[in-house]
Amino acid sequence: MGTIIGRTRKDGTAAYVAQILIKRKGQIAHRESQTFDRKQAAKAWLARRETELAQPGALEKGEDPKLTEVFDRYRNELKRHVGKTKVQMLKKIQTMEIANLRCSEIKSTQISTFVNSLTGLPQTRANYLGHLSPVFGVAKPLWGYPLDPAELAEARVALR
Repeated sequence: MGTIIGRTRKDGTAAYVAQILIKRKGQIAHRESQTFDRKQAAKAWLARRETELAQPGALEKGEDPKLTEVFDRYRNELKRHVGKTKVQMLKKIQTMEIANLRCSEIKSTQISTFVNSLTGLPQTRANYLGHLSPVFGVAKPLWGYPLDPAELAEARVALR
């Protein structure tokens, strides 16, 4: 069962935070929240999400491959032409430590550490991030991999 918490924003308007927390064997199996301007909208979202999460298999963990496997799948399944530079960059990244991490383990700190380990000019480092971006962008929506593009964005901000 979810909860709805009312709060007041800085500008004085009301906000309602709908939260869902599901535990299995004493561990958090799923947690999510959404903020709404109206309590009625929060209740409707909460009811809809609880129904969706009650379905069999809704909380099952999906695949969590290593980053190197995601690169291979990206190159093999992409419908449009992948340029030589991008292929070369992805192959180079596959030889590095970050490629052996599982998708769920890759956070902004690992990305920042990876970029800081690179030699070369800042433009070169930015180029590596630029070639990672489309892979991070399609991994979750296309294949359901837990590779979060927000982590890449946070790493970009931290590296500036």
